[in-house]
Amino acid sequence: MTDIEAKALALINEERAKTNNIPLSWVQVHYGATAKALCRTLEQHEAFKQKVSDAIENEWGNLHYGARRNLSHLIIIKPKPDPLVDVLADTFRASLVNVEDFRAALEARGLEIREKGQ
Repeated sequence: MTDIEAKALALINEERAKTNNIPLSWVQVHYGATAKALCRTLEQHEAFKQKVSDAIENEWGNLHYGARRNLSHLIIIKPKPDPLVDVLADTFRASLVNVEDFRAALEARGLEIREKGQ
């Protein structure tokens, strides 16, 4: 289940709870037109929020302090890229994985795998 589907299911079950209906699972609502429409609406809403965030972030240096204070809550913090994801992407592009290539990709990024506490 995607993040959007989880949000859609939560909204559906929130409304069902208001009328004392039992919660549904995503499997029960997944193929319905209403669920699909709700997911599409949520995707559009999330895209709009990201667009607003990006626009504010792009103009941040030009904004007055008061505007910054009033608009800061609209900026969506971007997650830091995970270096391990980059390493895996680099080494798993080929169908066969070479352990030495994996180790070299880790080392090139200054990373290492070690046991906890060491």
